[in-house]
Amino acid sequence: MAENHLYILDTKTLEDAAVYESWYKKMPVARRDKIDRLRFDKDKRLSLGAGILIEIGLTRAGAGETPILYNEHGKPYLAENEDVFFNVSHSGSLAVCAVSPMDVGVDTEVVRKFDAQLKDFVFNSPPETDAECTRLWTIKESVMKYFGAGISIGAKNIHVNIGDPITVTCDGYDTDGLFISSCAIGDAFVSVASGFAKFAAPEYIDPKTLI
Repeated sequence: MAENHLYILDTKTLEDAAVYESWYKKMPVARRDKIDRLRFDKDKRLSLGAGILIEIGLTRAGAGETPILYNEHGKPYLAENEDVFFNVSHSGSLAVCAVSPMDVGVDTEVVRKFDAQLKDFVFNSPPETDAECTRLWTIKESVMKYFGAGISIGAKNIHVNIGDPITVTCDGYDTDGLFISSCAIGDAFVSVASGFAKFAAPEYIDPKTLI
């Protein structure tokens, strides 16, 4: 695998009961248990969508049978594998999975309202529009997930320069060699942080065609 891959799935396709059931039966026990613990159908579809993308992405990368472990902050990684890394996120009806030859973090967020309190929590100098705030938040979140430390890093400690390329610094963390990709997908933004420079075009997955 010579580039970062971003897989995208609209979980509205899983409203088809036959498609949902077919993919649910293919999931590992741990993923099925996670789905079963969720109360709402929308959340179940999002979890299943993430599971589908993990299976497809890891299989294509040659790591489909490798057990998945989690660090203390909940970041998933592959046991006994130093060549394939992945991360998942979901928002609205969208599930996304980034697969990379180096460590990776991904975040997606439907454009949301940023009130004054939330802006103060996330930004040192907040953007003017909710769309700009949402995009910047996904970049910050992807960096948090890249480092595998979650919100313990502190959103304000991540400083983003929206240029070409996008660059970031993070107080207390080495961001040299960290590459960022960010794009709009419908009414959402998706951002990927990776130690690998090359990004393939996002790929949409239709679970109906892969049963």
